[in-house]
Amino acid sequence: MWESDGLAASDATVTGDGAQLWLFTATIFVGATLLFLVQPLFAKMVLPLLGGSPSVWNTALVFFQAVLLAGYGYAHWLMRWLGQRNQIIVHVCVLAMAALVLPIGVASGWRPHAGTPPALWLLGLLTVSVGAPFFAVSATAPLIQRWFARTGHPHAHDPYFLYSASNLGSVLALLAFPFVLEPTLSSHAQSIVWSMGFGVLTVCIFGCGAVVWRCTDAMSSPPWPHAMERPNWRHRATWMVYAAVPSALLLGVTTHISTDIAAAPLLWVVPLTLYLLTFAIAFARRPLIPHWVAVRAMPLALVALVALFAWREPIGVFLPLHLLVFFVIALMCHGELVRRRPGVESLTEFYLFLSLGGVIGGAFIALCAPVLFNTVFEYPLSLTLAAALLPSASPRANRGDVILALVVLAVLVGGKIVASGLGWQPNTFVVPGICAVFALVVFARQTRPFGFALCVGVLLVSSAYALTSSEVLWRGRSFFGVYRISESGDPTNRSLVHGTTNHGGQLMAANGDISPTAYYTSSSPVTEVLATVQARSVGQRVGVVGLGSGALACYRRAGDTWRFFEIDPLMVWVAAESGHFDLMARCTESVSEAVPVVLGDARLTLTEEPDGHLDVLVIDAFSSDAIPIHLLTREAVVLYMDKLAADGVLVMHISNRFLNLTPVLARIIEELGYAALRGSSGKIDREIDPAGTRSVWVLIARDQAVIDALALGEIWGPLETPTDGRVWSDDFSNLLEVIRWTG
Repeated sequence: MWESDGLAASDATVTGDGAQLWLFTATIFVGATLLFLVQPLFAKMVLPLLGGSPSVWNTALVFFQAVLLAGYGYAHWLMRWLGQRNQIIVHVCVLAMAALVLPIGVASGWRPHAGTPPALWLLGLLTVSVGAPFFAVSATAPLIQRWFARTGHPHAHDPYFLYSASNLGSVLALLAFPFVLEPTLSSHAQSIVWSMGFGVLTVCIFGCGAVVWRCTDAMSSPPWPHAMERPNWRHRATWMVYAAVPSALLLGVTTHISTDIAAAPLLWVVPLTLYLLTFAIAFARRPLIPHWVAVRAMPLALVALVALFAWREPIGVFLPLHLLVFFVIALMCHGELVRRRPGVESLTEFYLFLSLGGVIGGAFIALCAPVLFNTVFEYPLSLTLAAALLPSASPRANRGDVILALVVLAVLVGGKIVASGLGWQPNTFVVPGICAVFALVVFARQTRPFGFALCVGVLLVSSAYALTSSEVLWRGRSFFGVYRISESGDPTNRSLVHGTTNHGGQLMAANGDISPTAYYTSSSPVTEVLATVQARSVGQRVGVVGLGSGALACYRRAGDTWRFFEIDPLMVWVAAESGHFDLMARCTESVSEAVPVVLGDARLTLTEEPDGHLDVLVIDAFSSDAIPIHLLTREAVVLYMDKLAADGVLVMHISNRFLNLTPVLARIIEELGYAALRGSSGKIDREIDPAGTRSVWVLIARDQAVIDALALGEIWGPLETPTDGRVWSDDFSNLLEVIRWTG
């Protein structure tokens, strides 16, 4: 073996500086690509097991961040305690052992149990199924950069630019997933492709190791031209803070934009892609966007978002706004990390604490926030913390900052009181106008970061209060969403709101009579189907997926057999035990027993029901305004139809402000050869139906004769002709084709 510095230098000359650079860059690129292909792939695999909740992605992302931290810690340990050649031997062995669990997939025998917290169960599944290969790949970036610093290459003194290549690979992988892989390959095929990529990475790492093997362990790293003093705990804490806030915002903005659309890889991938792109830009040798531009743009973008924070429609305007602000904030924070990076001798330590900050930020959002807050308070809180990180010569708050924040609070709350007294809707123009004016005032405080953050936080919290036009009786939160029960009007209209969407409730008249509201009034398409089927005979068997406030239970008759299927235990408490809703109790008081509720994801619990048993099956499961995608696939529809009697009917609720889901069902129905109608309540006549809400439903039966026999009214019509496109299945879905970009 060649051991001398001269021979090492000679070897570098033979190999060629360019070839070395390409090898090390390609290795880091392939590793990053694998890291960020597996994340949406495996999360999509496990999504059906937990009801399609957006929390699945947040929890999975925290797991991947934690394993990334472990990988960075492992790389730091190798560098600190082992010699160069031993590092290579150990890491090749780790890669070989990780390959034993390939191809990746959901571990057999893992099914969620009602008594196990979903987040903990998911973390366990991720550890068993994908933990080993992800850990092995996660060490690639810091390890290869540190090895590169030992090669004698002209750029070896500053290998941080390779981290830009790492994140560029991550960005391309994430873009390829929703736009190339997901529309063309099944999940199993993608898993095979990932395993092949793991083999390519192993070969590349072996090649890098062969280059470094010839370099002596005693060879010193080239000097760092702008080295800061040896890192202390103040430096490490700063690295963690500037890494934690963008990580927290990543999960916060993902939850915000996916709550009402769908828990789907497309809406997970876009924020994560922007997040990684900011790393690639910030760590580049010549950044495409200079750091000073991000510092100047951040307060302007943040104030624009704060002024319009309560709006979600049209999606084509406000979704890009949230993503733009997130991108600018992350770019500013990551630029500060680059500006504060240490010398090459502390490279692995720098990445270790950067990763630790990312884990802290992500864990706070995914694991702590659902326990600490009963609203999605973590997103505005993260925006407020981001404002406090703005670089400035005057970072401390003063008395003027506090006074301004109090004035903002007083005016917004007062604006709501005045608007309510005059009969104006505060969410039309009164409060938004006040927000816009004060946003400009807040912008003037940008030179004082903590004062700026204080005003931003007060503006976000107080505007959310001011835009609430009804009395909130209760707030709650679980793994599956954020809920509130509100009351307004005369007669009293009490509603259950999940996220931003009304999920029905009860209207209580002065004489104490109650009736269902929203999608479940007597003029709703689903209630017409129930009444028509019930007219055939006594003793109808009805299944309902999605409990909500229990409104549909009002249509149960004596002699009928009903069963609800609900994934969230909190919903059972809300509908039957909280005392806020009387629908399940009073509407069925003539029935001898309460309606049973089966806990668990309906795709799993329905399999335990006997085939051919139900006369009607209603699919009415939502997460805010989003329908879990795994309840809309071909396999799901086949399961539903298997549970129906020969003349049974399936009724699916597909109302959504942002997605047109009719073509999705139309393709499935055409392929399976079923008959269907589309029902829409259209515009509600408030004199006839004062508490109704427009809704869209699809009625499905095995043949047209069953539908014709129901003789439904005018609100039902033909299902539109299926458009060209691939049928959605458990292995395939394409969200891009159904988004309503203009609202």
